[in-house]
Amino acid sequence: MPFHTRFNKMMPLAANGRGALFALVSTGLYVAVGIIVRLLSGQIDLFEILLFRQSVLLLVLLPALWLGGHTLFQPKRIDLHALRVLGAFAALSLSYLTVSNLPLADATALGFTQVLFVALISRITLKEPVTRQRWLVIAVGFIGVALIVQPQFDHGANLYLATGLIAALCTAVAVLCVKRLTLEAESGTNILAYQAIFVAVLAAPLALLNWQWPTNQQLPLLLAVGGLSAIAQWFALQAYKRGEANVVANVEYARILYAIGFGYLLFAEVPNLLAQVGVAILIGSALLPWWWQRQ
Repeated sequence: MPFHTRFNKMMPLAANGRGALFALVSTGLYVAVGIIVRLLSGQIDLFEILLFRQSVLLLVLLPALWLGGHTLFQPKRIDLHALRVLGAFAALSLSYLTVSNLPLADATALGFTQVLFVALISRITLKEPVTRQRWLVIAVGFIGVALIVQPQFDHGANLYLATGLIAALCTAVAVLCVKRLTLEAESGTNILAYQAIFVAVLAAPLALLNWQWPTNQQLPLLLAVGGLSAIAQWFALQAYKRGEANVVANVEYARILYAIGFGYLLFAEVPNLLAQVGVAILIGSALLPWWWQRQ
């Protein structure tokens, strides 16, 4: 085989490898954020944690706002921005509540139901076709999530299962709003800035209700929630820039492995046999598209 042919075949593989590596870093950082939120939740109000997160994100965005801030006053679709902000606020608040009250692996697994909600909502609102193979992948993944979480007829536990599912639904709404905004040629700076500013505005009055000044030990952790979230977003963006979307999206499932590992090391959470089977099924659902492509 000629060298240039081999080279052209190897290029996508190399790009996907870099994309996957960036995605692994991104997912690990998101799990780290969840761990910090869980550590802080018994000491600091969740809305105060959210306010610190948004404030740090806004600081990170300041250079971009300085260079292109004039576009902030020229939004393409105010309605989509408003829906995205409400979805992000609800998703972040409820996901923080969920990760603070459920085992780390359970809270992480619930987040994967976002895939199901995105498929359903995009099919209804964007008229995007969803193939039978895609529905099969979603169904298999959902079975894996159910085996990991194992819903119980316990009011307290089911309450946080519900908050995790609603958080995933709100995340799906926010994601689809971003997709629509990009189709409308909205500025990326605007999309990030409106979320950072207005989620902070929504969180501020609720944070002030139970405000307490963080200690010298708590303040670095609060700043880390925002800082790590910003870095994780950057790595996720680089992952999708370098690798194919379906490859990078499948790597996201590695988050459950991070969650199980950190849950065991930090909180002595050991998944039972059913949960271990669920993890295998969830990972298998991520590998199905790759297997079909090989076939």
